[in-house]
Amino acid sequence: MGEPSMIIVSSKKPLLNYVTACVTAFNSGYERVMLRARGSSISNAVEVVRLLRTGFLPSLKVEKVEIDSEEVEIGGRKRTVAYINITVSLKDEDGPEQQSHHE
Repeated sequence: MGEPSMIIVSSKKPLLNYVTACVTAFNSGYERVMLRARGSSISNAVEVVRLLRTGFLPSLKVEKVEIDSEEVEIGGRKRTVAYINITVSLKDEDGPEQQSHHE
């Protein structure tokens, strides 16, 4: 599957829900997963990547991090809200990365 699975991270659900969603996406055949968060949820997306690396997928590789802002309408007013996209993959699926992994 060429396109990454996109997971929107918010502050409303426990972090392990997003960790489980990422693991499920990889197990379903996705090669890459993109975590997207806005505003105060940005730190949750970073924490999800940390949890994946330390406890669930030690071979996780951060491929790309994009940060920017966008205008959204909240309560009839336009506001600028920061966002982050973190694209991750598993190292064993990339040829050269696998060779640098020591056993």
